[in-house]
Amino acid sequence: MANFNTKLYREIEKDVIFKKYLLEEIIQKRKIIPYFQPIIDFQTGDIHGYEILSRAESPFENPAFMFEKARIWGLSWELEYTCRTIALDAISGLPDEFRDKKFFLNVSPNIFSDYRFSSDKTLDSMKNSGLNPGNIVIEVTETTSVDNYEKFEQIIQYYVSQGFNIALDDFGAGHSGLLTLVATSPKYMKIDNGLISGIHNSPYKQNLVKSIIGFSANVDSFIIAEGIETYDELRTAFRLGVHYGQGFFLGKPSPDPGGLTEYAADTINELLDRKKRSKYTFDISIYNMIVNPVTFPNDTLTCGELDSLFRKNKSIDHIVILEAGIPKAVLTRAYFYSVFGGRFGYSVFEKKYAESIAKSNILLINENTDMRTAGRLAMSRRQEDLYDPVLVVDDEGNFVGTITMKQVINKAFDLEIKIATCSNPLTQLPGNIIIGYWLEEILRNNTFTVLYCDLDNFKEYNDRYGFSKGDDVLKATARILSDFTQEIPGAKLGHIGGDDFIIISESTINEEKIEELCLAFDKRRSDFFSLNHLEDGFYLATSRQGEKKSIPLIALSVAAVTDSNFTNPPHPGQLGQVSAMLKKRVKAQNKESGYSGYLFDRREYQIKESAVKN
Repeated sequence: MANFNTKLYREIEKDVIFKKYLLEEIIQKRKIIPYFQPIIDFQTGDIHGYEILSRAESPFENPAFMFEKARIWGLSWELEYTCRTIALDAISGLPDEFRDKKFFLNVSPNIFSDYRFSSDKTLDSMKNSGLNPGNIVIEVTETTSVDNYEKFEQIIQYYVSQGFNIALDDFGAGHSGLLTLVATSPKYMKIDNGLISGIHNSPYKQNLVKSIIGFSANVDSFIIAEGIETYDELRTAFRLGVHYGQGFFLGKPSPDPGGLTEYAADTINELLDRKKRSKYTFDISIYNMIVNPVTFPNDTLTCGELDSLFRKNKSIDHIVILEAGIPKAVLTRAYFYSVFGGRFGYSVFEKKYAESIAKSNILLINENTDMRTAGRLAMSRRQEDLYDPVLVVDDEGNFVGTITMKQVINKAFDLEIKIATCSNPLTQLPGNIIIGYWLEEILRNNTFTVLYCDLDNFKEYNDRYGFSKGDDVLKATARILSDFTQEIPGAKLGHIGGDDFIIISESTINEEKIEELCLAFDKRRSDFFSLNHLEDGFYLATSRQGEKKSIPLIALSVAAVTDSNFTNPPHPGQLGQVSAMLKKRVKAQNKESGYSGYLFDRREYQIKESAVKN
């Protein structure tokens, strides 16, 4: 047995030495292939950047295995340096169309602490290759804990001062905790795929991710959801407000930077379209904010001529350069003179075309974009571009006009006040004014469903259990209805007042879904009542006349009205009349059964033209 163990040990030792030799050869001969995995902007559907992943030959096909062995064998610095320099070479060799993308490079904290990192010539080599540090994101991949956070933070801040961005990888897993978060103050926080995997089935994960998103907004950071592998995970991350996403469902790592998978592109476009159509419709369009600036075709206006134009017309703040009607660049007065007004600016640029100075990395938004989305997109730009005008285009990409950040900020302030004053203070759901706009909009469609929902026996419940418990019931009802609404494409949820809610959908809601809603509400009733009242199915309450009465448990009444009920487009008031009749019938039905229920009205109503006008 002893001889066998010795032989086995020697074989293992030889294998280890051989593998270490192979890894050293990979490093020395730079036999690393950089793979590009896209990171997608969920606000636009565009590729925001790429994470650069390193791949090697057998027996190190698994990168986690390779980097772990490098750590054990004391080769971490050499391996990471090789991967980093090869990645930078690959980035510098990309076509110009990729120069506005972000490139995420992984660096371990212990590498930051290595004295060789401080003397690393990466920054110099980047400048020589024409790369902009602002396009490089140092992704802190924390596989081990940080020994000296003060020194670690100093090094991080140095690279930030040089123009690099910082990302914290695997946030929420391993050693990537709060101390590292404070030390890095990252521009990007990459949520670990352990939190994203199966998130559509985990309310706990969803609430946790929402909290992280809220925190990130307060510290000027952006969330990237890693490991999106399925449609449901993408849809949930999108709905929660995650800004960027990464994963095999969106795009697999490739030696050449690729785009979105076709299915993922279609899915994101569908989600963006739903999001656009589900926004509050009152007074939030950017359409009325658009101005018509001075425009010039490309290769027609020199910088000297633009200087004369700006001097003669003090009111001109910016110009737009067009190519066949498509916006290609924007040039503000302030930026023009920051370049043209320099010591040698006039002599260098006087006879060159204006686009030689103009910014071509411009923000384009569709004319149908709502104002709040436009504001978020505008404020997510680089610091030096924050106050540049936003260019507006139509569906074909043709130039429509511009809006200024002053307009966006002023409009956003007014809008948030309106939304706050129009929302129900208890449930925070949109109130009657917003609901009125929704109804006016939905009645223009050929297909719609309106669900009027209210609670049976709610007044008696308040008298028996108290207003505090009544408020809890209303908030719970709002959550149940909200979860239901999120599953219906193009649907919106409002709180009419008291115990009355409304769901407005631009599609047909089938009866099976409404039945599921009623069952979901009845399952929650155990949270509202004492055990004996639940078992009895009723409770005793005193009427206004002092009589003891048996009161059934709270139930949800749903009156469903669809476009098929009307031969002509109805007036909103007509919807109310039909729903009132239905609610009376469904309440009687619920009283008989003791459970929540719904009714569809199958009759058709002829709407007189005079009634519509009135």
